[in-house]
Amino acid sequence: MITSDIIVKGDKEFLEACKQALEPEEEFKTDRAEYSMKLDKNNLKIKVRAEDATAFRAVTTTITGLLSVIEKGWTHGR
Repeated sequence: MITSDIIVKGDKEFLEACKQALEPEEEFKTDRAEYSMKLDKNNLKIKVRAEDATAFRAVTTTITGLLSVIEKGWTHGR
């Protein structure tokens, strides 16, 4: 099993936008991979669990892709 914690830092409004973007995918769990999120005061913690490297890569690619969309929108005027 492969596990990883991804920490996203920023202001509360940005972190809430990130969490909202990732919530629909969080519900999509498979036998091979899943992730969960926890929003704290100054960061969003994303815990990834995968049975193998291929599943881990798929989940982290999905997460980083969605975060990239939010970040680009955030820095270019929302």
